[in-house]
Amino acid sequence: MKLIVCEKDDAAKRIAGILSGDTASKERRGKVSIYKFRWKNAPACAIGLRGHILNLDYPKKFKDWSGTDPADLTEVEPIKVVSERSIASTLKSLVSEADVIYMATDYDREGELIGLEAITHAISGEGEKKLIRVKFSSLTKEEVMASFSKMHDIDRNLANSAEARQIIDLTWGASLTRFISLASNRVGHEFLSVGRVQSPTLALIVDKEKDIKSFVPEPYWNIEADLHREMTFTSAHGARDIHDEQLALDVHSRIADARSALIVDVSERERIDKVPPPFNTTSFIKAANNLGLSAARIMSIAEDLYTNGYISYPRTDNTVYPPTLDLRDCVRTLNRGPYSKEAEYILSKVRLVPSRGDKETTDHPPIYPTEYAELGQLSGDRFKVYDLIVRRFLATLHDPARVLVRSLKIDIRSEPFTASGITVIYPGWRNIYHYSKVNETALPDLGPGDKVDVVEVRLLSKETKPPKRYSQGSLIQEMERLGLGTKSTRHEIIQKLYDRRFIEDSPPRPTLSGEALILSLERHASTITKPDMTARLESDMDLIASGNREFQDVVEESRSMLRDLMPQLKRNREAIGKEINDALMEQNIAGKCPRCDNNMHLVKSRWGKRYVRCSKYPGCSRSFPLPQRGKVTFTMDRCEICRSPIITLYRRKGPPYNKCINPKCPNGRYGSNENEHIDAASKELGP
Repeated sequence: MKLIVCEKDDAAKRIAGILSGDTASKERRGKVSIYKFRWKNAPACAIGLRGHILNLDYPKKFKDWSGTDPADLTEVEPIKVVSERSIASTLKSLVSEADVIYMATDYDREGELIGLEAITHAISGEGEKKLIRVKFSSLTKEEVMASFSKMHDIDRNLANSAEARQIIDLTWGASLTRFISLASNRVGHEFLSVGRVQSPTLALIVDKEKDIKSFVPEPYWNIEADLHREMTFTSAHGARDIHDEQLALDVHSRIADARSALIVDVSERERIDKVPPPFNTTSFIKAANNLGLSAARIMSIAEDLYTNGYISYPRTDNTVYPPTLDLRDCVRTLNRGPYSKEAEYILSKVRLVPSRGDKETTDHPPIYPTEYAELGQLSGDRFKVYDLIVRRFLATLHDPARVLVRSLKIDIRSEPFTASGITVIYPGWRNIYHYSKVNETALPDLGPGDKVDVVEVRLLSKETKPPKRYSQGSLIQEMERLGLGTKSTRHEIIQKLYDRRFIEDSPPRPTLSGEALILSLERHASTITKPDMTARLESDMDLIASGNREFQDVVEESRSMLRDLMPQLKRNREAIGKEINDALMEQNIAGKCPRCDNNMHLVKSRWGKRYVRCSKYPGCSRSFPLPQRGKVTFTMDRCEICRSPIITLYRRKGPPYNKCINPKCPNGRYGSNENEHIDAASKELGP
């Protein structure tokens, strides 16, 4: 039997359907689906894993946080533990029946390790098996058929690179997380996560927030004049931003009552707006983030579109289409519906010359559409993301846009003014890529010596603005620049920061606990918060993948870095714990206790249920359950009926709303779904 091992069930189903000509039959072995068919005159079977079915962990004796010094974890070799027993068992039984095994996981570091570790575990005790690597960048019929006609060896360097990352991240994450959590007395469900990539990323957000908070605005003044000749247009004083208030007042008073202005000079130039480069993962997330989607949601949708054959592999650094990609055929596939007009134009070209970005790799092409889909086939956010990818792809094959820029130099009582107009001559690629627009500004047809009427002269008082927060897209771009994480992990890191309540809102800003953690680490162990160490290890893992560094050397080097840090942390343990604890106490204040008027705090039970309890517990036992899912914030207001705290509940659909935290209060009913969680939590808490 020929056995095909895929990364996910959807991929196994699709590949089996393509190879069998849609004759594959689904069979259940326990909880696992397998797809059986005949291929090349022999029985074949495809199975999907669930990502990693083995995970790294420490031996059982090191699981006790209080009984293990976090520093000792740097010396412990982790072990691999089967996390998906049903899949592992089914795979082992299929391997015993197989003559040849095709590893058809995603072709990248993580995919190489996912497939190799699962198959190696399953082969254990079975003797030699023929193992073939299948490489593809899309799950189209043509590419899948072509990929199974070529034989490749497993890239053990690639897998070793991913395994080195696993070991390094586990060692750093477990050691630092345990140390910080124990120092701040936050264990169990309230532990505080610290990571090799996560902490420098959080530091970027915290440092940006520090810049915003410390920003001191400076006043400046603009002078604008509305002019009229056939149409009204706006001009600006040539000095632009005037930082001397008296000078601005003097200029304005001199020309405020002017009734005419003189056109001194008129110039025109044609500007070429280049075609945008193809999407790689980072530029794609940055663009899709403007659709109002989080980075994690964007990549989840992209994975789904890839697995179902609509787009190419979405985890890529490449911004140059490979010469082997038939671009004309890709455009033909899209020559329908809303894309037909521009697709037809592109196909009419004698030669297609795509745009190029500045990164060229050989693993996967840039992200491009592989199949046509209509709004009815892909609903909601899935179609938005797909449409963005299609339009960007077609734009990369279109023409540059041409814009006419007209500039006027104007004299108002010897004060210089300027006005600019922009007119699109030829929209080119913007015809299809609607996400980039030119704001056209019209000017009347004027020449040197012409006079225009002055309608109004305005003195505008302004202030300099603080730096902007990172959007999720621009944060990922900065992470890439600094060497933090990889194209496959950056969006996951950001989502972890949200999940662990270190950041909130969009664009992200740090919570009190996130800010306290980073400020404390910057004071007492700044290496953890800087990108240098992480970037160096990322570079080392690249060298493992290329075969230029040994796996064990890089792992040992990372452990050595961590060993050097631990004494510094231990010396400052008390200060770190206090700084973080003080911030957490402030962050988790829910309002005032209706019984004793002390603060109430958000806490978690040992079973992980969140609720609010009086800070004087056990002296005061007043507590209130909370909905166990969804976002909840505290208004610091009190209920007019029972004096309990008012909370804000956030729903997936509809605006957030305020309710009394007391479910027995007439103002305290949260809605049917929330009440289920409230009832469950109430039983746990008691009266």
